[in-house]
Amino acid sequence: MAKILYTLVKMRAELGGALHRARSREGLSLEAASRAAKISQGYLHKLETGRVENPSPRVLQRLSEVLDIPYRRLMELTDYLLPSDQHTGTSRSKEKPTMAIQAQTDAPTNRELVRLLQSVLDQVAELNQRQKELIEVLKR
Repeated sequence: MAKILYTLVKMRAELGGALHRARSREGLSLEAASRAAKISQGYLHKLETGRVENPSPRVLQRLSEVLDIPYRRLMELTDYLLPSDQHTGTSRSKEKPTMAIQAQTDAPTNRELVRLLQSVLDQVAELNQRQKELIEVLKR
């Protein structure tokens, strides 16, 4: 029993530390981050200090977007069963039961999508320029 309790406390501390470091990295106050994630400051503070036993996957999804942390990482830190683990029924912690989720856990963050779209737009612009150059060469 003591080992299970230790594992749970350690996992909550790992999640809290990851959230706090990401919020600091992003330069967000507790108030700004909680407002953007649509949760209370008190709840975010409890998450960061490891005092929430089972944070909602929806809250973790919003925090992943606000703090630019991969959703899959947050789910692993809370020991939720991820879709790739469902066939084996395993999780990081063998001592406690895990919860299956339906959400897509490896979805990119909004910032990753913006960077990807900008890259695609740059490539399209380059292709358009090359196409114009090719047309000019063929006209000669």
